[in-house]
Amino acid sequence: MERIISFFKTKWVLELIGIVVLSVLIWFIGPLIAIAGSVPLESDLSRIITIGVIVGCWLLYRLVAWLLSRKREQRLMADLARDADANDAQSASAAELDVLNRGFDEALALLKTTSSKQRGRKQYLYELPWYAIIGAPGSGKTTALINSGLQFPLAERLGKHAVKGVSGTRDCDWWFADEAVLLDTAGRYTTQDSHQEVDATAWHGFLQLLKKYRPRRPLNGVFVAVSVSDLIQQTEEELRQHAAAIRRRVTELNAQLGVQLPVYVLFTKADLVAGFSDFFANLTEDERSQVWGETFIRADNDKEDLAAHLLQFEKAYDELTERLVQRRLKRIQEERDVQRRNAIFDFPQQMMLFKSVAIGFLDAAFSTNRYEEPFLLRGVYFSSGTQEGTPIDRVMAALASSFRLERQVTPLMSGRGKSYFLTKLLKQVVFPEADLVGVDPKVERRFRLMNLAGFAATFAIVAIAVVVWMVSFATNKSAIADVEKQIEIYRASNLAPTDSRSGFSALLPKLNALQAAKDVYAQTGWSSGFGLYQGDKIDSAIDISYQRLLRENFQALITLRLKERMQGDEGKNLDVLYQLLRVYLMFGEPQRMDAKVAQPWVKLDWEQMFATDPETQAKLQLHLDNLLALNLVPAALDNGFVDAVRNKLTQIPMVNQLYSRFKSEALFDRSHDISVAGQLAPNGGRVFTANGKELDTLVVPGLFSSYGYTELFLKKGMVYVKEASEQNWVLGVNGASTPVEIDRLYSDFKRLYLGDYQKTWDGVLTAVKFRPQPSNNQLVDTLDLLSRPDSPLKLLLELVEKNTTLSKLSSELADALAKSTGGALAVPEAATQKLLAMAKQSDGGVDPVKALETYFEPYNMQVRGAADRPAPIAATLASIKNLHDYLMQIGSAPNSGGQALSTEAARFAGGGVDPLQAAKMEFARLPGPVAASLNALTSTGGQQIKTGAKVQLNEMLKTAVTMPCKSALAGRYPFAKNTQQDVLMADFGKVFAANGIVDQFFNANLKAFVDTAAVQWAELSSDKALGLSAASIRQFQIASKIRDAFFPGGGAVPQVQFELKPLALDDKVATFRLNVEGQELVYRHGPEQLTKFQWPGTNNSAGVRVVFEGLDGKQVSKSKEGAWALFRMFDEFNIQPTGLPDRFNLTVQLEGYTAKFELRAASVNNPFGISEYQSFRCPESL
Repeated sequence: MERIISFFKTKWVLELIGIVVLSVLIWFIGPLIAIAGSVPLESDLSRIITIGVIVGCWLLYRLVAWLLSRKREQRLMADLARDADANDAQSASAAELDVLNRGFDEALALLKTTSSKQRGRKQYLYELPWYAIIGAPGSGKTTALINSGLQFPLAERLGKHAVKGVSGTRDCDWWFADEAVLLDTAGRYTTQDSHQEVDATAWHGFLQLLKKYRPRRPLNGVFVAVSVSDLIQQTEEELRQHAAAIRRRVTELNAQLGVQLPVYVLFTKADLVAGFSDFFANLTEDERSQVWGETFIRADNDKEDLAAHLLQFEKAYDELTERLVQRRLKRIQEERDVQRRNAIFDFPQQMMLFKSVAIGFLDAAFSTNRYEEPFLLRGVYFSSGTQEGTPIDRVMAALASSFRLERQVTPLMSGRGKSYFLTKLLKQVVFPEADLVGVDPKVERRFRLMNLAGFAATFAIVAIAVVVWMVSFATNKSAIADVEKQIEIYRASNLAPTDSRSGFSALLPKLNALQAAKDVYAQTGWSSGFGLYQGDKIDSAIDISYQRLLRENFQALITLRLKERMQGDEGKNLDVLYQLLRVYLMFGEPQRMDAKVAQPWVKLDWEQMFATDPETQAKLQLHLDNLLALNLVPAALDNGFVDAVRNKLTQIPMVNQLYSRFKSEALFDRSHDISVAGQLAPNGGRVFTANGKELDTLVVPGLFSSYGYTELFLKKGMVYVKEASEQNWVLGVNGASTPVEIDRLYSDFKRLYLGDYQKTWDGVLTAVKFRPQPSNNQLVDTLDLLSRPDSPLKLLLELVEKNTTLSKLSSELADALAKSTGGALAVPEAATQKLLAMAKQSDGGVDPVKALETYFEPYNMQVRGAADRPAPIAATLASIKNLHDYLMQIGSAPNSGGQALSTEAARFAGGGVDPLQAAKMEFARLPGPVAASLNALTSTGGQQIKTGAKVQLNEMLKTAVTMPCKSALAGRYPFAKNTQQDVLMADFGKVFAANGIVDQFFNANLKAFVDTAAVQWAELSSDKALGLSAASIRQFQIASKIRDAFFPGGGAVPQVQFELKPLALDDKVATFRLNVEGQELVYRHGPEQLTKFQWPGTNNSAGVRVVFEGLDGKQVSKSKEGAWALFRMFDEFNIQPTGLPDRFNLTVQLEGYTAKFELRAASVNNPFGISEYQSFRCPESL
């Protein structure tokens, strides 16, 4: 492809194409051009002569150009050969000279042949990019060229040798490559240090020869070859002289050739850096061809900045050496020879030592002052053409010098090496920017003058042509003056509509006028014209105007109106939008125009727009007929709008739109819809609802019934598919659908239909729910209806099974098609078989009908039985019957609450499977929605039993516990703090003692439902749980703690025993006394002895007294009266728990006196360690 494009870009091919185009214009457009009434190109002969003259002039031009190029080439070769004779004859024999000249001529001929093949045209020697290579003797210039990887046309016949003996530049080799001509100058021309005058004269003669035969661009660039070994070994003075010589040669090149040459510095013989060959020994050929150096970035203002280049080179040099360091470890691991590994290790350091030398040389060679033009230094690169000589080890030399060691001699390389870092440098860096070099300003001015002359000539020709056309226009205008009177009404009509209606109203007079003008001048002779009207062409001009008005204005207005309609309300209906787009595209693609389709949609709009003006409708219809009778030109459609409409339409894929139209038409007929309530009569509405509404609101469209599947989908679906496949272009799909595509479309169509089919019946199963059952009686009635032979549940599953067993329906239809011998069902055998196959499977061999049946199989299998076994639904109905009997037994008992409580207690205790559990086990095997609904019904029954049991418990609680508890405890201490009334001991024991009213009720009714082993009592987790109140359970737990703390012996009277041991007494207190109901403790700072106490006391003395006697004889005391005096006193003093549940610290403080005691309870269950007993409240409900 690239070669073809390159061929058509060549100059002579472009010229030839222009000649062909011009000839075509002359042949077809020429007869349309009249000058002062004359048509000079009207006859075929005149057009042939004109075309022949143009072609002849072009061939003459090409011949002259070829001769001039050939002459320049011959002159160049003659000068080269003459100078070669003059220089080489002195030192070469006649035979050698003859061979050299013959080889030189052969090289030129071979180069022309090679160039012609590669560039698609004959390219002469001077047309290729030319590059000069300069450098000191022995710098590796020739070696670099030989091993550069370039293709030299002389290689096959003469080997890899250049052509010698060129003009006055004796000892200059010419290398003819496919891509460029490379001039390898002698090293002495660069240094001019042997015979300066002779070398300088030859050098300048060489430059003059280049200037003579390549005046605009003598060279495309110059390579400066600098040997690495020279830079390493030369003294500072020698380096300075070397750089100065390079600088002078490049300056002379720029000055004498008149251009600024790109300079490419090559540091050759890089292999002489010790370790180079070993380090890069494992590179592949492609890796060895890559570039190793830096190409400089050109400044935006084209002002070269050497300092910036050197900074860039320094940075790039650091990156190169860093890359060497990174690669060094891998190379050392790969190398086994110790000496070579040492060389590899030292190589990065060798290169780092070369950095300052290289930068210094570049600065010396290419730095300029303000009076000098800066050099166009393009890049600096390292290369190695071959590996020979002795590498220079600067690292070891430095170490040997520093430590006075014997310097090790580096082995001599053989010279049979490989080239490194040359090929891609030339082919991918240098040659692609061959046009970077400027041109000689003097020569450029000469070419510019020639171009200006050409432009002036062209402008003159164009100006003459404009004048001619203006005269032609004026003449034509005068000729048609008489016609303008007839079409005055046409001109007077105004085309400035503000909307679509006014647009048609404004355009209609113009159309009518032109139509009338055509009728008036029908008898006048007609002829064609290209913008120039003549007497015998008036009628044709009017017809052209009329057709143009139809095509450009009328057609555009129609398409605009179609677009407006698509943007309006009509476009909201995707089916209407599709048809409007179809007509819109017909005007843009006339080959698709179907007048029978387009006319009704356009006419419909006019009927609405001009509903009260039938005459206007008729005239518009006439012009529409004329428009559609023409060879329409494509209307300028709004492609962006078309894409937007298509995107809107294709947001729903074509098959979805097709299916939508099919579905809309099918759903319009409601005669075959299925009323679910009607199918489940007589009791379906009493049992079920549909999404919370009455069941009779649930209707299944007939399209998704057994009737819809056979009569609508199977028989009519393919018709819709084929119709859609013929209109793919409307949605931007090119080409007619193949049978395979039609089948695939039908498969997708079928997939959508069956998907909706499945969703519809799945929605029925999901929507149908049991009615709420607020009471046990209603639930029992529902279960009774469900368990009957005409169970609504059974009827529902049978309805689903009938309409979702589609394979049976397909088989029945296939049998009908196969057996019918006539009528609507008669079809050929092949069509029958295809319909059978498509009814069974979709694209990819997947059976969508089977998939649908598999989805509903869990439901359908419930109502399928056999001769030897009933349908599984029978077992379900039996479970429902058992559940009904179970709930009815509970509900009809004299004491339904007591029966419910007994039943629930028995269920909780276990001992077999009750009907509720049995029903849930049976329902578990049913499919999801059915199982969920029945389980919900079962749960409702279970919850109603629990509710009855709980109501019974609450009634029992109120009578047995709540009322007597509140009567005994309400408003009394210790359950009410701020009161003087104490709970009577008998009442306290009646409520909290073992087998008291709280304990007895809990053990008899609640203990089975509560987890009393937990730290915090809670109802046992189970589906049988009653849902007891956590707060009430908490009160029963507190009552249990009170029982254990106050009634340790299980009696009916509380009994609390404890001991007090003195710990500390204020120094100012002489005696401390504590009297608890006749039991006294006296402490006078003596031995710490335990004193036992019992509450209540045994001497029937109800009261507690505390006395402090000071050393001064002062007494301070405090007393409490009543049965609960001890606990009232403890409430006022400070009791703190210790780490042991039966030990507490008691601190008694009274008017500044303090006594501390250790309280030892008789049991870990004691009233001193439970503070919440005072928060006990009589439970009121569960």
